[in-house]
Amino acid sequence: MMNRSLAWVLGAMVVAGAPMVAAQSARAADDVFISVDEAHKLVGNPNVRFIFADGEKDFEKAHISGAVDAFAHDLHYLNDIRASDGLPMTQAHAFQYIGRNMGVDARTQVIVYDGGMGANASGDWFFLRLYGQSNVNIMDGGLATWQAKGYAVEKGATRSPAAKHYSGSVRRDMIASKEEVLKATKDSGHYLILDARHNLDEYTGKSLLAALAAPGKEETVARGGYIPTAVFSPWTKYAGNKGGDANKPTLKSAKDLSKQLDKLKRNGYAPNKTVISYCHVGLGRGSFQYLALRKAGHANTKVYIGSWDEWGNTPSLPVGKAQ
Repeated sequence: MMNRSLAWVLGAMVVAGAPMVAAQSARAADDVFISVDEAHKLVGNPNVRFIFADGEKDFEKAHISGAVDAFAHDLHYLNDIRASDGLPMTQAHAFQYIGRNMGVDARTQVIVYDGGMGANASGDWFFLRLYGQSNVNIMDGGLATWQAKGYAVEKGATRSPAAKHYSGSVRRDMIASKEEVLKATKDSGHYLILDARHNLDEYTGKSLLAALAAPGKEETVARGGYIPTAVFSPWTKYAGNKGGDANKPTLKSAKDLSKQLDKLKRNGYAPNKTVISYCHVGLGRGSFQYLALRKAGHANTKVYIGSWDEWGNTPSLPVGKAQ
């Protein structure tokens, strides 16, 4: 049986568009997920770490025993992004966070989950994969399905796990820097930029969101709007469980996702293009779209982690606004 890491490597080595590529990419995306029943068997295993990707208040209401909380939105530090050419944290900071805050080392099997919608879980998954953690899965169906099956949960604040030493190889091919995104705005023949934000007011510039500039330092983005040439393509179009209900898959089927790509052709999509997804912080709606695109058969996909937080806070960069 093909292991998960190999499946992702194969998916990245081929050119998107051919039927075999679509099948391999879909299999690679499916291998990201672990079922609730399979995950339940691993509770209490000292070599397994459950990580909850929603916020602290939701964690306190109910979480899997032994889990730690790591809100996906807060794994993005604007100051670090600027200092590390587009990484959500500097390598040293990220390795320390993964080891100390998550209690993960290279040998740990990691299972990330959220309430059920999957966007935040995709953010934690992407973060760990980016920094070299290969053995990480998303629990398909999330906490909603876990509780619907009657599996036990705990209440209360997150506890600091036993600290571990983490090191890995950064996978920069997963991300696009702001320089590459700026290049993409002028090269529609080779790039397509997708705005994964589901709130149209964010895209039009009417709504300004906040994000962390550094740990504990939250700032509201200075400008609203979208990256020029970006196509508004909300993550919910790709979601199998946008309501966070029990017993629903995180992603739509590969067939339905492929239909979504066909619809994007009128907006410039082509199988040979590099598709860059972004949202407000990259780790969430953008990373969810990354997974969906890969399952649909498009392997040449990246996330702009700086996303609107970096772009909107960089005065020299152009901004698109609705007329």
